[in-house]
Amino acid sequence: MTNLQPSWQHQVRVEPDRRTVLLSGEIDVNGAEHLLDLLSHTITAAQRVDVDMAAVQFLDSTVIGALITARNTAAAAGRQLVVTNPSRIARRVLGITGVLDALSSTSA
Repeated sequence: MTNLQPSWQHQVRVEPDRRTVLLSGEIDVNGAEHLLDLLSHTITAAQRVDVDMAAVQFLDSTVIGALITARNTAAAAGRQLVVTNPSRIARRVLGITGVLDALSSTSA
């Protein structure tokens, strides 16, 4: 049996009414559900959630889906979820798929 190590990590910075989720590594289908759970939990704890993607080296469509779902969940609750500092790779993938502006915007 192989012990699979996660290919990505996260940290959460806590501020009054704001949380910053710092993501790093390669996030794909194997981590998308965990990411969505993390973001959903974080949304309930703060008025605004910034998802800092400066250290993300890879993301796939399941991660994009998780980010969109989390953003929509936040908006439905009158809160904000915003992607900040996307790495070159993350910016390219989010831009090509047409979701960069929606995820980077502070308006719901």
